Amino acid sequence: MAKHIKKVRGLKILTRKHPSIQSLMNEKHAPRIHGDKVWASSYFIMDFLDDNPPPEKTSILELGCGWGILSLYCAQTFKANVLASDADRNVFPFLKLHAAENDVKIRTRISRYEKLSDTVLSKQDIIVGGDICFWDEQVDALYDTIKRALKNGVKTIIIADPGRPTFHDLAQRCKADFRAFLIPYGVSDPANYDGYLLLISN
Repeated sequence: MAKHIKKVRGLKILTRKHPSIQSLMNEKHAPRIHGDKVWASSYFIMDFLDDNPPPEKTSILELGCGWGILSLYCAQTFKANVLASDADRNVFPFLKLHAAENDVKIRTRISRYEKLSDTVLSKQDIIVGGDICFWDEQVDALYDTIKRALKNGVKTIIIADPGRPTFHDLAQRCKADFRAFLIPYGVSDPANYDGYLLLISN
């Protein structure tokens, strides 16, 4: 494996010390909304999907995709039709870099998750998102997005987090109003991480 590239579940991930990553970081379009690395909660969802694989050609939407590692994993591993969305347009050069490195193609969309249309949501089978509920104002926005997604026929929603208070607020609301389960979760690859999965089914 080349220097500053690690392989996780068959996917090549460039570290922050990789020259191509550093070059993007030094440009004026460096990420603004915490999209400056691969966040660990994505690995929880990868591990869960490994044990509970979706059928091929499943339509999957990732909220707050950042560098897009989870989206690329779903496309490569499950041949899923993936739409990767993020409010920060500056994360997409990092996503495109990883897509090229892994020879994977996915669709992208610049959007806050509460701005995603009902039409977009209605075309999804699964919605995933890791480390996307870290500000207080995101609790209402994400709850409303989940509610609209379920109303529009999305079958499964998986949100992962290390356990922030905002995430637990969201989880409690979802458990009260939807078929939602909060599960402690941990992985050992690529490192030891602990957190939670919020699983919501329609």
